[in-house]
Order: sequence, then C-alpha cells, then structure tokens
Amino acid sequence: MTQESSAHIRYEMKRRKIRRNGIFYAAVSSASFGFSPLFSVALISAGLSHFDILSYRWSIAAVVLMVYAFFKKKSLLLNSLSEAWKVILLSILRSVTSITLLIGYANISSGIATTINFMYPVIVTICMMLFFGERKSMVDIGAIALSIFGVYLLASGESSMIEGGNTRLGLICSLISAISFAAYYIIMKQVKADKIEVVKFTTWIMLLSSIYFIICALIFDEKISLVKDSFCWMNILGLGLWATMVSNITGVKAIRRIGPVMTSILGALQPVTAVILGVVFLNEHLYLRSMIGVSMILIAVIVVVMHQKK
Repeated sequence: MTQESSAHIRYEMKRRKIRRNGIFYAAVSSASFGFSPLFSVALISAGLSHFDILSYRWSIAAVVLMVYAFFKKKSLLLNSLSEAWKVILLSILRSVTSITLLIGYANISSGIATTINFMYPVIVTICMMLFFGERKSMVDIGAIALSIFGVYLLASGESSMIEGGNTRLGLICSLISAISFAAYYIIMKQVKADKIEVVKFTTWIMLLSSIYFIICALIFDEKISLVKDSFCWMNILGLGLWATMVSNITGVKAIRRIGPVMTSILGALQPVTAVILGVVFLNEHLYLRSMIGVSMILIAVIVVVMHQKK
C-alpha cells in the first residue's frame, strides 16, 4: 500500500467519523428539544404561570452558558451598537416564539403544537418568495400546499383537543410561534447576525429573553413564583438544561459537522419525539387523520429543505 493511498484511507475514516458524530449530535439536538412540551405541560399542571416557566427556563440556560463562556474564556461583550440592536430584535422574536408555543401546549395536544411549530422552514420559503423575490418552483409550491393540507387535517381532527383547552387559541398560537421562528431565521440572515460568535449570540438571546419574561411576570402576575417542590425543579432543570442547553449545543456541533441541511432534516425527530411522549405520558390521543397530517408536514419540511440545498 502506497503512502498516498494510506493517507486517503485515513482521511475517509476521519470524514466518516465526523459524519457519524454529526448525525448523532443532530439526533440528540432534535430529540432533546422534543422533550420541551413534556416538561412544560408538567409545570403548567403544577400551577406555574407561563411567565414563571419561561423566566426559569431562559434564566437557567443563560447562567449555564455564561459559566461555560467564563471557563472557555469567551468574551460576551457586544462589539458595537449594530450587534446590540440585532441581538435585541432577535431576542424579542425568540421570546414571542416561546410564549406562543407554551400557550399552544396549554390548549392543544403538545405533539400537534410542536409539529405546527416545526413548519417554520416552509414559512421561511413562503416569505422568501413573497417578500424577497426568491424564485418560485413547483417543488416548493407543492410542499407548501402539502403542509397547509396537513395543518388542516390537524386542526379539524380530534387529536388536537385536550380537556379544558381552547383548541382555536392553541392552533393560532402554535402557528404564530412558527411564523415568529421563521421571522427569527430570516432576519438573522438578512442582518447577518449569524456572523456574531455563537456562544456570545446565544447567551445574549437567552439572557434578554429571561429578562423579558421576568418583567412580564412582575407586571402581569405581580410576582415570580418561588419553586420549592422537587418535582417542579426536576422539570425546570429538564426544560432549561436538557431541552434548551443540550439541544442548542448539540445543534451547533451537528451543523459544524454535517451542515444545516442534514441537521434540519434530522430535526424531524423533534415533533416525532413530542408526539410519542405526549401519547405515552400526557394521555394525548393520535388518530389516523392527525397521523396523516403530521406525516404531510414532516414530508413538506424535508422536501423544502432538500430542494433549498439543490
């Protein structure tokens, strides 16, 4: 065996290892985020307000990231007013996504709410066509139609209904969550906020989001509930660390190894995980009509992502 062929074999082995690791990180990222509704619904049932839950979630995630940045000697200082306003604008959109999705969890099946939120790549495509002159294609239009029909099946089926929930409010808020998340990604690209160092950017998004929700809790609830129950703390830590911190960190690692397209496709594990956990632990039901709707949305998102890659 020549030295050149030996080097090529080592290179291929290393490339495959990187790809395997990337697929693993992407799977962990999407699956861990799929636990969000399980932890959130448990905290809602325990009597915590939406603002309480999100205050704890983002505060814990922000603190852990700041500690991580300190030990890694990463600067969190924003370098200019331009970086500051970009972070503020995007943190507002991220916060809108969080609160509307949580309202969705409280009013409809958490798996259905998560699936609707997962539509954001399709909404990004629609916005790019309508407002930014992106070329229309039959593939994208077909995927958009498929996803819309999928939402119709979810909205008209019994699977989305939960006891004591306002189905219409839950569906509308879940859709708003997807729209605001799509706006988050579009604006991030348009203002080049994705050029800001990842740890610094993510820390500021989480820190500002926690501040917004603490202020909202003090204004609308007139207090922040002090959690003493160990079960609640287990769910808060699960939401803030597993479903937020781990999901974000592994997501970044996945993108660096296999790129955003494959990471987005494996993101389909997010709604699948949420649906399974909802059925097993939250006594949610999934009928054939809704299963078809969920499948249509997942297929539409994967088609859009793959076509954008081409």
